[in-house]
Amino acid sequence: MRPADLANALKALNPEQREAVETLTGPLLVLAGAGTGKTKVITSRIANLLTHGVRPEQIVAVSFTNKAAKEMGERLAQMVGKAFQKRTILSTFHSFCLRLLREFPEQAGLRVGFSIADEGSSRDLLRETLAEHKLQEIFSLQKAAEHVGASKDALMRVSDFSNAKHLVNRLIIKKVFEDYERRLRLYNLVDFDDIVYRTVLMLRDHPSVREQICTRYNHFLVDEFQDTSNAQFELIRLLGEQHRNVCVVGDDDQSIYAWRGAKPQVLFDFLEIFPETKKVTLEQNYRCSSQILNVANSVISSNQTRLGKTLWSRKDENCPVRLHTAENERDEAIFVSEQIHRLRREENLPWASFTILVRSNAQTEIIEQVFMERKIPYHVHGGSEFFDRKEIRDMLSFLRFANNPKDANALFRVINVPARGIGLRTLEHLSAGFEAAVQSQPHLSFLDYIESVRNEFPAVSLYLEKFIPIHKKMKNALSQTDVANSLRDCFESLGLKQEILSSSRSMQVANWRLNLVDKMLAVIEKVELDRFTLADLVDALNLDDSSFSARKEVGDRVQMMTIHASKGLEFPCVFVVGVEEKRLPHERSMDTPAGVEEERRLFYVALTRAQKFLFLSHCGFRSRGNRSARGADIEASRFLNEVPEQSLLLTETDPATEEAQRLEAAKRLFELFR
Repeated sequence: MRPADLANALKALNPEQREAVETLTGPLLVLAGAGTGKTKVITSRIANLLTHGVRPEQIVAVSFTNKAAKEMGERLAQMVGKAFQKRTILSTFHSFCLRLLREFPEQAGLRVGFSIADEGSSRDLLRETLAEHKLQEIFSLQKAAEHVGASKDALMRVSDFSNAKHLVNRLIIKKVFEDYERRLRLYNLVDFDDIVYRTVLMLRDHPSVREQICTRYNHFLVDEFQDTSNAQFELIRLLGEQHRNVCVVGDDDQSIYAWRGAKPQVLFDFLEIFPETKKVTLEQNYRCSSQILNVANSVISSNQTRLGKTLWSRKDENCPVRLHTAENERDEAIFVSEQIHRLRREENLPWASFTILVRSNAQTEIIEQVFMERKIPYHVHGGSEFFDRKEIRDMLSFLRFANNPKDANALFRVINVPARGIGLRTLEHLSAGFEAAVQSQPHLSFLDYIESVRNEFPAVSLYLEKFIPIHKKMKNALSQTDVANSLRDCFESLGLKQEILSSSRSMQVANWRLNLVDKMLAVIEKVELDRFTLADLVDALNLDDSSFSARKEVGDRVQMMTIHASKGLEFPCVFVVGVEEKRLPHERSMDTPAGVEEERRLFYVALTRAQKFLFLSHCGFRSRGNRSARGADIEASRFLNEVPEQSLLLTETDPATEEAQRLEAAKRLFELFR
C-alpha cells in the first residue's frame, strides 16, 4: 500500500480508530463496541504494519468464524492487493493451530496423516468408551462430551485428574477421558477440541518449537477476543509474550458464549498478563440510531463485570424504540405482522429489512402460523445443517478414509450401506482384531488388516472387490476434480445412490437428496486451496463448512433467528419478542449473578442489531404445551425495568379489537374449566 493511499485511508477513520491503527508495537487492547468499525480497524492496522516494513508472513490475524476471516481477507485485499493479502495469515484459531500440528505432528503426540473426527465420529468413540466401562447410567453421552471438552479447554492431562478435587467423579471422568483419547490415537484422529488443546501442550512442552514459531510470526491480532476460551487465551499468551506485539479487539459487553468456555473476564486477564497494554476504546457507533443506543446503554450499564463504555451515534432517526405488551403469543405475532405491513407501506421497505429475534427456536412456531395466514414470506435460520445430512456424512467418510487409512470408523459408516450382510458383530470383531494387530505393527493400516482377514468374512471380501480400485483412485488423485470423480464412483458403484432411491418416501425427496450430493461434489471441485493434497482438501472441508451451507438464498423474506445466531449481523428493523422473565433472562441462568449478567449481554446484543427500527414485546398469557400460564406467571423481563420510561414508546393490545375480545372470551372459558 502506497503511503498516499494509507494517508487517505487514515483520514476516513475517527480519532480513536486512528489511534488504534497507528499503534504498531506492544500489546494493544481495542475495546470496540457494537457497530464501531472493528473490522475496518483490524484491516487498516495490518495495512499500516505492511507499509512500515513488517513482512506479510510475520502477521497472524485470527477470528472465530470463517465468515469473519474471509471478510477480513476481502477488505485487506482491497487495501493492499491480493498478493500481499494471500501471504498474511488470516484464519480461525482452529485453522491456524491445524497448520502448526501438520508441521509438528510428533511433537504434538500425533502421527503424520492424522485426520479430524467429525462430531458424529467423536460421539461414536465416546459412546464406545462409556459402553466398555458400563458408565451409560452415570453419564449421558452429552454430559460425557461436555466433561471431555471442558477438560481439554482447561488443558488437563490424564495425570492432572487425580488432583482435580474441584471435579465431582474425577476418577470416573479420568477413565472416560483416557480411554476416549486412546481410541482417537488408535485411529489417528483428533477431535475439534484437540486442535487447540494439542497445539498449546506442544508449545508448553517444546520450547524449541515455540521459539521457531515466535521467530516466524511476531505480530498477532485477535478479533472477537471476548469469545476466547481458556486454551485459546493460553495460545495467544505463549506466542505473544516474546515480542509482545499482540493486538486484541473485543467487547466484554458482547460475551455470550459461556457455555463453550468464553468469559468476559478474559479482557481483564489480558491486562494482567500484559500490564503495559495500551487501551483504546471505540464508542462511536455507525450502525444504530441514538434512540436505540440510549436503550442499549441503559440496559448494559447494570452489569458489574465490565470495563465500561457508552456508545453514541450521530444518527438521530426520530424513531422511538417501541415496547408492546401483548395479550398472548398469538397477539404478539399479530402485532409483529401489523407493524411489518405498516412499515412496508410507510417506508417502502422490502421484506428482507425485517428480522425477528428469539431466545429459542421454539418461539417461532406461532409467528410462522400468523405469517402464513397473512401471506408474509419468511425464512427461519438454524435448520438442519449440510454436514448433518446422512448422505453427506456417508460420502465424506470415503474421503476421510482415503486420507487416513487407520480411520476404521469412517469405513464402518459406509461398509454396510446399503445393507450387504456386514452386521455390528462383524464390525466389532474387525475392530478388536485391528486394535490387537496394531499393537505389534504400529504402521498397519485398517485396509491392510481387513484385506489380510477377508477370507473369514465373505461379505467384507465382496465389498473390497468393488471398493479397493476406487479407493486407490481417490488416494492417487492429482486434482480436486479427480477426487470428485472418485467420490461419484463410490456413490454409484457401491450402492449409495440406489440406497437413496429405495429409502426415500417419494421421488421428490430422492431428487432433493441426490441434488445435495451433486452440490457437495461441485463444491469439492471449487474449494480454494493454496496447494492440492488430499489432506489439505479434507482439512478445508472439516474446518470451513460455509461453502456447504444448506441454507437457501433468503431472498426477499422476513428473517427469524435466535439472538445467538444474530451476533455480528445488522438489520434495518428488528423485533425482539418474548422479553420475559424465565425466557430472557432464561430460567436456567437466573440462579447466579454471572448467569443473569450473561443474559443481559445477550439482550444487549439483540438491541444493537437494529439500525433504525426496534420493537420489543412481551406477553401476559403464554401457552406451554398442554398447560397455560398467565398473570403473575408471565412477567415482563427485569431488563425492561432498567430502561428509562421516556426512552420507550409504550403500547398494548387494544381491548376493543375483535381479536382481543375473542382472546378474552377464550381466557374466561379457560378459567371456568380450570
